[in-house]
Amino acid sequence: MAHWLISKMKLVLLDSHALIHRAYHAIPSTLTSPTGELTNATFGFASTILKVLSDEKPDLVAATFDVGRSFRDDLFAAYKAHRPPPPDDLRGQLSRSREVAEALGIPTFGMVGYEADDLLGTLARQASARGDVDTLIVTGDSDTFQLINPRVRVLTFARQFGETVVYDQAAVQERYQLTPAQLIDFKALKGDPSDNIPGVAGIGEKTATKLVQAFGSVENIYAHLDAVDERTRAKLIAGKDAAFQSKKLVTIVTDAPIQLDLEKCRVEVYDRERATTLFRDLGFKSLIERLPAVVTQGATNASGTIEPSAPASEKYHTVDTDAALDALVARLKKLSAFAFDVETTGTDAMRAQLVGISIGVGDGEAYYIPVATSPNSVIKVETTGQLGFDTQAPISAPGRPPLERDHVLAKLKSVLTDARIAKYAHNVKYDATVIGEAGIAVTPLSFDTMIAASLIEPTGFGIGLKNLTREKFGVTMTEIESLIGKGKNQITMADVPVAHVAPYACADADFTFRLFEYYRPQLAERGVEKLFYDVEMPLVSVLMEMERTGVLLDLDFLAHMSGELATRLQELEKQIQAHVGVALNIASPIQLADALFGKLGLPTKGLPKTKGGKISTAADVLESLRGAHPIIPLILEHRELSKLKGTYVDALPALVHPRTGRVHTDYNQTAVVTGRLSSSNPNLQNIPIRTELGRKVRRAFIAPRGSQLISADYSQVELRILAHVAHDTGMLEAFARGEDIHAATAARLFNVPLDQVTATMRRHGKTLNFGIVYGITDYGVAARTDLSQAEARQLIDQYFAQYAGVKAYLDQTKHLAHEQGYVQTLLGRRRYFPELHGTTRNPAARNASEREAINHPIQGSAADIIKVAMIRLHDELHARKLSSKILLQVHDELVLEVPTAEVDVVAPLVREVMEHAYALDAKLEVDVEIGQNWDAMEKVG
Repeated sequence: MAHWLISKMKLVLLDSHALIHRAYHAIPSTLTSPTGELTNATFGFASTILKVLSDEKPDLVAATFDVGRSFRDDLFAAYKAHRPPPPDDLRGQLSRSREVAEALGIPTFGMVGYEADDLLGTLARQASARGDVDTLIVTGDSDTFQLINPRVRVLTFARQFGETVVYDQAAVQERYQLTPAQLIDFKALKGDPSDNIPGVAGIGEKTATKLVQAFGSVENIYAHLDAVDERTRAKLIAGKDAAFQSKKLVTIVTDAPIQLDLEKCRVEVYDRERATTLFRDLGFKSLIERLPAVVTQGATNASGTIEPSAPASEKYHTVDTDAALDALVARLKKLSAFAFDVETTGTDAMRAQLVGISIGVGDGEAYYIPVATSPNSVIKVETTGQLGFDTQAPISAPGRPPLERDHVLAKLKSVLTDARIAKYAHNVKYDATVIGEAGIAVTPLSFDTMIAASLIEPTGFGIGLKNLTREKFGVTMTEIESLIGKGKNQITMADVPVAHVAPYACADADFTFRLFEYYRPQLAERGVEKLFYDVEMPLVSVLMEMERTGVLLDLDFLAHMSGELATRLQELEKQIQAHVGVALNIASPIQLADALFGKLGLPTKGLPKTKGGKISTAADVLESLRGAHPIIPLILEHRELSKLKGTYVDALPALVHPRTGRVHTDYNQTAVVTGRLSSSNPNLQNIPIRTELGRKVRRAFIAPRGSQLISADYSQVELRILAHVAHDTGMLEAFARGEDIHAATAARLFNVPLDQVTATMRRHGKTLNFGIVYGITDYGVAARTDLSQAEARQLIDQYFAQYAGVKAYLDQTKHLAHEQGYVQTLLGRRRYFPELHGTTRNPAARNASEREAINHPIQGSAADIIKVAMIRLHDELHARKLSSKILLQVHDELVLEVPTAEVDVVAPLVREVMEHAYALDAKLEVDVEIGQNWDAMEKVG
């Protein structure tokens, strides 16, 4: 490789059209913006720019574009004549891509009469002439290789989009056996089919290479024709005009009338808010976090290079003395609100140790209070200094150990528990739980900026504090990995010097306060203020109590079940291998595919393939093969048992908290766009209940001695909501009569009396009832029943004829989604569909969005209603000073742990509260069961 000269500045030149065209063909055309605009090429172009900026870290960047005819079109009428015009769905992306470049502050060059390559050549020559700039041309093809010199390289793409290769002089020599400049003569002789450049007829790659190697240039070849073999000489003589014309066509101009202005090419001098807005409009949220940091215009150091502007730190304070802590408490007592955040040793709120507390008081000011778990403790780390600071140093400043945790909390307790002072946080449940585990119940929990973000911009993604700070304020905050590292060398915040933690922690509290100010007025503007303050924020305390209470497990039962599953899995493995005839790793999709479709020869017609070209062995594929071979049900059973054993039976005991002896799940309010709660670490909402073994796992969830579990489950809540919002007379009457709604639907569909509905008819009615709110199609009904697609279509038509109100609701909801761009639940939770509120050219995306629009008011209302029930039930239990507690929420079901003495009071109370959480025309009904464990329960009432 040639030596890449070290210089003060690196310039990246983007061959925009080449990059855009490559992205257009490499990225699927299903990628669209929220408004339905095709964005695959624009996304690829933007992603490439950000990758190059991140990987190459240039000082300067510029982009060139083709804008019309060039001098080559006048020189040769057939130049690029075989190329079709750009497709309609690419034309708009060409201008959009230019917008992207300009939003990133990248100067763009385009000039009629010249191609983008000519502008690249001119800019590269001007940069090289300075002597202090090295240039990297980023392109999708090899045309610019002729520009390579000691100060110019070319980065181009390998076969896979995103894989790059950098060419310098040595790399060109190695590939072509020619110098970069000689590529001009090489192409002049052999031609360039991609641009319809003829070259010399009969001269191919090998001959062209030998000629240029021997004579150096086209001119010198023709000056020494007598030294060329007779056959080749004849071809050269016949093609002389074509050779010289082709050389003019392939030679990149380096003196176009444009001028390189280095100051305008500076990286990181751009309007980040403009770029963020554009990326959000295009649906490029994943790229926003990759935007480069912004620097202040004209902020230069002694060497004349621009330096990033650091966040103002004079308002960030470290509180590490009693006097400073007392002064902070005195100030906080005078405030009406503050934001708080905790730094800990881990992400499990009930196990993590408190490392410090940061408090934001507004106007960009914040405080960080480092703490130690025992007086004057000094924590040292036995690791390398790879994170950029001395990891042998104590966590506080030299000679000043942090204040002891309980001492700090005792001082802060008066303000943390003062009901007159509002508390703000980002993911407040975590922060309040950590402090709660240390003995203080923070109150009031007034505003969670993460929940506010999820209601105002309900995507479920990009609502982390750092992403929002970057997106809303254009400030790139320090990522935690830069402090604690990642992977096997990761440390904890307790191991990081206070000098490094303090500004990080202060920024968290500071920008949480700023996000509060940003989002508070938007709650009312977006119509979700009441939902936020009356439902989501009160729910935080309910969930905190549920999580901290946890649920008791029968560990002996799980150990016994684990043994039984292990024995059965061994039996299944032997039976499966007996069918195959060789040892087989059943968990390996490759080995399994080879065994099923290779050794056993099972039919493969119509079966999907993996990216690696193998027939898929996914569960739905294997289900379609039931009956094809006795091995299939054995494999499916093995998968079910293996998952059950690994995910629950063996995993749950390991998650028991050593202090409480219980399992504590985490509930997330912001992960699901419909408002449903999700559960993780472990996920207790996803325990399979359709199989006997799945239900058996629930038997391990038990009540302690002297208590029982109460399960309260809404009956057909989504269908009752559908009947209510659709005002469908037939459905409302069925509920009012207390009929089995699925049987009642079947009776209408098949025109038979209710008592003559068969199990199959009821199953079809159930499929329609549940499927209709998810926008089920005739194909979907056919796939779930024994009906043909035509029969399924007829059944759907009959359903809508019987439930005309439901049909009207579906049509009206789709119309609303298109007309206003959003739909909402009964309690006002909105889901936005900008892709419907405009021209959507992608039918698949439009249909999917319409199905989601139909479903959101139904499923979202169900989620809202049970949240209201949880809040009211929690408040009632506390108001009556009962010891009963809510343990679990599984979508439409609540599970409580109730002392036996309170069962007769709590069971009817649960039903009363849940059934009156919201007044529906199809009255809410609740099934209540009681038992010693979650599986063996008896219905009451």
